[in-house]
Amino acid sequence: MKILAESDGEVLRLRINDPAPLVDIPFSGKPAELPPELSIAEGKFPFRLEAYAGLKGLVLSRPLSLDEHVYGLGEKAFDLDRRRGFFQLWNVDVGCVARYGWYVDPMYVSVPFLIVFDAAKATGYFINSASRIFVDAGLYRYDRLTVFVPEDSVELFVIGGPKIEDVLRRYFRLTGMPFLMPEWALGYQISRYSYYPQERVVEVVRRHVEMGIPVSAVYLDIDYMDGYKAFTWDPQKFPNPRQLAEELHKMGARLVTILNPALKVDQRYPVFREALGLFVETKNGEIYTGAMWPGKSAWIDFLKPEARSWWAERVRRWAEEWGVDGIWLDMNEPTALGEPQRDCALDPEALHDAGGRRVRHAEAHNYYSVFQAEATFRGLAEAGREPFILSRAGSAGIQRYAAVWTGDNAPSWEDLRLQTAIVLGLSVSGVPYAGFDIGSFAGHRHYKSPYVNDMDLLVRYYQIALFFPLFRSHRAPDTPDREIYELPDRWREKVVRVVKLRYRFLPYLSALSLEAHEEGRPILRPLAYYHQDDENVHAMYDEYYVGPYILYAPLLWREAKRPIYLPRGRWADFWTGEIYEGPVWVENSDELPIYVREGAVVPLASDNGLDVLVFGDGGRIKLRDGTVIQRDGGVLALSKPKRVDKVVEYRGGRILEISVGSLTDRVVI
Repeated sequence: MKILAESDGEVLRLRINDPAPLVDIPFSGKPAELPPELSIAEGKFPFRLEAYAGLKGLVLSRPLSLDEHVYGLGEKAFDLDRRRGFFQLWNVDVGCVARYGWYVDPMYVSVPFLIVFDAAKATGYFINSASRIFVDAGLYRYDRLTVFVPEDSVELFVIGGPKIEDVLRRYFRLTGMPFLMPEWALGYQISRYSYYPQERVVEVVRRHVEMGIPVSAVYLDIDYMDGYKAFTWDPQKFPNPRQLAEELHKMGARLVTILNPALKVDQRYPVFREALGLFVETKNGEIYTGAMWPGKSAWIDFLKPEARSWWAERVRRWAEEWGVDGIWLDMNEPTALGEPQRDCALDPEALHDAGGRRVRHAEAHNYYSVFQAEATFRGLAEAGREPFILSRAGSAGIQRYAAVWTGDNAPSWEDLRLQTAIVLGLSVSGVPYAGFDIGSFAGHRHYKSPYVNDMDLLVRYYQIALFFPLFRSHRAPDTPDREIYELPDRWREKVVRVVKLRYRFLPYLSALSLEAHEEGRPILRPLAYYHQDDENVHAMYDEYYVGPYILYAPLLWREAKRPIYLPRGRWADFWTGEIYEGPVWVENSDELPIYVREGAVVPLASDNGLDVLVFGDGGRIKLRDGTVIQRDGGVLALSKPKRVDKVVEYRGGRILEISVGSLTDRVVI
C-alpha cells in the first residue's frame, strides 16, 4: 500500500494507492505526514454483517473519545449526533426496501463527509468515492470511528477546523459552493401526485391567490406525461402546455415539471432513438434495461460527457418551448422498480462510460444523481432560466446544482421530529437547500396511517417548515385534498399565518442564500455551529439557528408550550420583545417560537419595500442585490438607497418602531 500526503495548510489530501475518482477535485499542496491518529489498512469487511462479509477494500479509522461528536453523512433518519450509529452510504428509494421512519438506513442522499468535533477542535473527513461506504461511529467499536471503502484505492481529504463552520467552508471549497437559490424558489410551492388536467392546475393556483396566498411554484408529477415518457405531454390532460405556463406566470407562479432518468425502450419514441449510444450498458455492450414507470426502460449514462450534453440540450428545449421554469428530478438514486434483492438499484455490474473509462455501477452509484443535476442545471441556464432543480438523490457536490427533499415521508407525530433531524443533518453535511413534503407524502393505502386526517399535525408540519430552505407541500394520490383553501377555518388560519410569515422573512432567507453561495455557510445551523463548547447543544435538533441572527424552536407535539434552550448571549423574544440572558431555559410565548440574537440586522418584507429588525449594535447583512445593511451605534446605514418602511428595534424589553416610509441610505435610531 502506498499513501501520498499533501497539505495546503488547511486541508490534507491523502491518495491511497492509485485512485481515479469520478470527480476530479483540483488541489495544490506540499508533501506532508499522515496524521498520527489516523489508521489506514487494506483488509476485509470489518463489521458483523453477513451480507457484506466477502467484501475487500480499505479500512480507515481513528480514535473516538467520550468528548467527541459526529455530524454529517447526508440524509440519515438518525439523531443529529451520529455517535453510536452504524451507517451505509448508498442512495436508495426508501419505500422500495423499507417502511419510511426513524433509523431506516440508507436513504436517498448519501454524502461521504463527516465532522468529528469536541469543545476545542473540529476535523472533517471527505472520501471522494461513489461506492457503498460503511461508517461505524462507535457502535461496533465503542472507542473508534471506522470507515470501510470497498475499493483498493481512494482519495481522502482531512479538513482542518478548529470550528465546525471552518470545516464546512473548506468542504465547500473542495466540492463547490452552493448554487444561488432563485428568490421565487424560497416561496410557497405546491405539489401533488398528480395535479391534472391543465385547467384544474390553473384552478388550484387561482384559489390560493384569491385567498391572498401567493404560490411561487406548482409542480407536475408523472401524470402530465404521455405514457410516463420523459419530455412528452399527455395531449388529453395537457393540450396546450405553453398556455398553462403563461396563465401560471400571470398569477405569479412558476411551472416545475418532473423528469426521471430512464427512457422507455420504444423505437417509435423519438427521445429514445435520439439517445442511442448514451445509455448505461451491460458488460456485453448491450443497453442495460429494467423496469421504470413507462415499462421496460433504459437509463441515461450521466457519467458520459456526451450524454450530459444531450440531456442539457433536451432540458433547454423543454424549458424554452413550454415555458418551464424548474425541473424536479425523481427516481435518480437511480432506482429500478421490482429489484428489492439489490435495494431497487441497477445491477452493480452494469457499466458506465466516464469519458472513455469503463466504470462499474457499484463504483458510480452515489454520484449518478450529481452528474444528472449538473446536466439539468446547464440546460436551464442555457434556456435563460435562473436554474432551480429539486433532486431526490444526491451526494457530495449536489449543492452546486440542486435542492433536495427528504422523500416519501409518512404522517405521524414522530415524523415531525424526524424531518427536523434529517433536514438539519443534511444542512451540516454540506447540503444547505433541503426540505420535506409538508403534510407528508404517504396516504392510507400503503401506510395506513391514522394521522392522514389529523389537522393539528398538518398545522405542525407547516410550522416546522417555516424556515426550511425548501417550503413545499406534496401529497400522494391516496391522501385527502389538503390545499389551504380546503381546510376548516380553525386550522386554515394557523396555516395562512405560517405562509404569510414565511413571505415576511423572504428578504432574510434570500440574503442567507446569497451568503451560502458566496461564503459557504448553510442557512440552517445547529446550535453547535456557534456553540461548539456547549455540551447542552451537541445532540439538539429540535431548535436551530436560521442564519446568524434567528433561533427557531418549533413545536413538535400537540402541546402549545415547550422548554427552549437559549445559549450564551442576549436574546429577544420575536413576538414580545422580552430580553433573556443566555444560557437559560425558557418557555415559548407563541406557537411559532422565534428568538432574535443580539447584534441582529434582519430584513423583512413590507407592503412597499423593507422593514429592518435590529437588536443591539454591530449587525451586518448583505441583501440579494448586494446592498449591505449595517448598524453602527445609533445609525442604520445602507450601502445604496432602498425603500425602508420602518425599523423595528428590541430595546429594554420593548418593541420600538421607527417609521421611515421613504427611499433612504441612512436611518437614525
